[in-house]
Amino acid sequence: MPGIVVFRRRWSVGSDDLVVPGAFLFVLHLIWVTVLGVLLGILQWDRSIMCIFLLWEYILGYLVLFIVSMVVEFSICFLATRGSILDTAKRAPMQYILYIRLFLLLVEAGWLCAGVTWITRFYQSCPVDQVKDVMLGLVICNWCVLAFVMVTVWCTYDAAGRSWVKMKKYQRSMREAESRGGRLHYKRSGSRSRNWRQRKVIRAYQDSWDNRCRLLFCCMGNSDRNRNSFADIAKLLSDFFRDLDVVPSDVIAGLVLLRKFQKIERELIVKQKKNDTYEFLSGVPVTPRTKFLSLTEDGDLGHFQLAIHYMHFALAAYGWPMFLVNHSTGLCQLCTRLRCTCFPCGNHEDEATIVEDNCCQCNYAALRKMVEVGEVEVIYATFHVDVGETPFFVALDYSKRKVVVSIRGTLSMKDVLTDLNAEGEVLPLTPPKDDWLGHKGMVQAAEYIRKKLQEENIIARALSKDPSRGTDHFGLTLVGHSLGAGTAAILAILLRQEYPDLICFSFAPPGGLLSMPAQQYSQEFTTSVVVGKDVVPRIGLRQMESLRADLINAIKRSVDPKWKTIACSVMCCGCSSTPTSAANMEAGGCISEYQRDKDLARSQAIVPTDSSIALTLHMPLFPPGRIIHVVRHHPNKGEKKYESRWRQVLSKREPVYQALWAGPCDFDEVLISPVMIQDHMPDNILKALNKVSACRDRTGTVLDVNAPTNTPANASVNAVADATKDAADGPSSRTSYQVDVTTYRKASNQRHVLLHHENTWKTRGRDADPNADAYATTPSSCHETRL
Repeated sequence: MPGIVVFRRRWSVGSDDLVVPGAFLFVLHLIWVTVLGVLLGILQWDRSIMCIFLLWEYILGYLVLFIVSMVVEFSICFLATRGSILDTAKRAPMQYILYIRLFLLLVEAGWLCAGVTWITRFYQSCPVDQVKDVMLGLVICNWCVLAFVMVTVWCTYDAAGRSWVKMKKYQRSMREAESRGGRLHYKRSGSRSRNWRQRKVIRAYQDSWDNRCRLLFCCMGNSDRNRNSFADIAKLLSDFFRDLDVVPSDVIAGLVLLRKFQKIERELIVKQKKNDTYEFLSGVPVTPRTKFLSLTEDGDLGHFQLAIHYMHFALAAYGWPMFLVNHSTGLCQLCTRLRCTCFPCGNHEDEATIVEDNCCQCNYAALRKMVEVGEVEVIYATFHVDVGETPFFVALDYSKRKVVVSIRGTLSMKDVLTDLNAEGEVLPLTPPKDDWLGHKGMVQAAEYIRKKLQEENIIARALSKDPSRGTDHFGLTLVGHSLGAGTAAILAILLRQEYPDLICFSFAPPGGLLSMPAQQYSQEFTTSVVVGKDVVPRIGLRQMESLRADLINAIKRSVDPKWKTIACSVMCCGCSSTPTSAANMEAGGCISEYQRDKDLARSQAIVPTDSSIALTLHMPLFPPGRIIHVVRHHPNKGEKKYESRWRQVLSKREPVYQALWAGPCDFDEVLISPVMIQDHMPDNILKALNKVSACRDRTGTVLDVNAPTNTPANASVNAVADATKDAADGPSSRTSYQVDVTTYRKASNQRHVLLHHENTWKTRGRDADPNADAYATTPSSCHETRL
């Protein structure tokens, strides 16, 4: 960082990235120098024969060329490892060494042509068998290297590189004029009204992103809808990356550093007890204000079990790919349910309407298999997919007396385009509400599904399916995962006036989905479920701007070479597991400076340095509804539990899964973690929900505690245990209070954790603490202090 400038053009590669190709070519040429040196030194060459003399000269010439190339490549590697990511001054001579290497490459290409000429003329007739084979291998190998170099050049070519260099040169001249006290007659790039040079660069990058989208999605056709989507996404991406002089490896190094900084920041917050933070569970601060779910019969247990039940419907919408992933014998199970002539014994007829499934209706067969969690009858299923049009199915759930509309998540490239179309768009409501915005691609998908439901009268058909069983009185439930979760939440808002008793379960919804007024309204009927450090609920345009600022801040703090920073993230490397900048931050024990720099980078709309970026002001969008966050607690070796059942669970060193209520503003930061993608997978979400229920059953986490909610965090363990015992054995007249979180205590360098969950909904508990369940029933404030 920044991209190297060669031939007066910026390239999408940094000067410190050349250590890898330089080292590769150095090792390759070292091998060939050894082989050719052995051939020239050991074999007897009869140079009186013309073909042998030419071959001897050819190998000798290659030996000299390789030795010179090795010297240049060693210089490239040496320079590339100098300085930190932003310290490009120590690598300034790199472009001149590249000019020398390019000249040698042209000489090598000419020498290769000479080798091809020798092979075509003398390979069959020349009386040197072994050397001929080495000669052929040498020519083939170096043609492959030449092709590899050409592909690398093509991949690192920046279409707007020349315009970028001109713009940066202009910016430097303006800064020099400012430093001399001169008057500016043109607007700088830092100003909000951009000059023509910047507009030219932005247009060039927008065209470049548009071409990349067309190349990446070339199999989707060239329809008007696709072209419009490409243009919108290209505009979004070019605007997002404007003025950001980074290369792909910078992003990788920044993510490595950011993960270390986030981890150290959390550890220091706990150590310093900032904001009354006892612990972090899956990156979530546990404070006296944290609200855990009350998994009791008269608490949140019924609602939580509904979430588990409807997660099966969200999983079923993915069809046969997800079924085969989760079942080792899935193929055999599907074969008995296919509806095609290939398997006549498994031809099961029903009255469901199936649209655009494959010839054997594999998706429908898997769907029926995965919804066998009760008495379920599928009414309609469409697997048609396009940009802004996602598959869904409608089923009757007799066990819950609901009509279920389940919407599929991202599974195709067209779904990816829908995801990327992330600008805010006004929800199509009657009457319209201008401040109710939603994710544009998912608003289009929700409008498409609403139109299908109305045009084909699907919900009415389901309600009239079997009036003798009361289907005409069934309620409506919308479910979905990922893209389907966001679409279901928006569709629930659109259908709420027509179906006032509907509910929605949104599993792993995108973070940039609804504006705050729409989000607050959705809390009345929508429940979202997020697992661990899932990245999707933390991804929106606003969150991406914060991530971009955090990455630049982390890169600026780096003092190590890029190769060392990236290598430190690989467990097998012998270097230190912590980069120097992170180690210094940890040793200092003070995070105030880091947090101040991070907040400053996020708050600034314009950062007047070449290596920084100008943040775009996007309307903040949030995940929908009330949010259940499933978190993990990983026990340490020295951690003790004051319940024998806890000790039985922890004896296997397995994480304890728990669920808490979260607010829409709790997901405004991307947590860098190896499980950030794994936690988003629908099958893992179902497993996590089941583990929460299993941990509750095994450990008996639901306790009645005869103690007020403001019990000091440093209360003695014996007092807590006595209070627990008194609550369990005491008279029924005692008042039951909600203990939202749990008492944490540090003694003898050991962490002692006791999690208390209590009945949230009891009347006496509410009387004792009228604000106990406020988090679950009222919108959380977005102005709380962030950790």
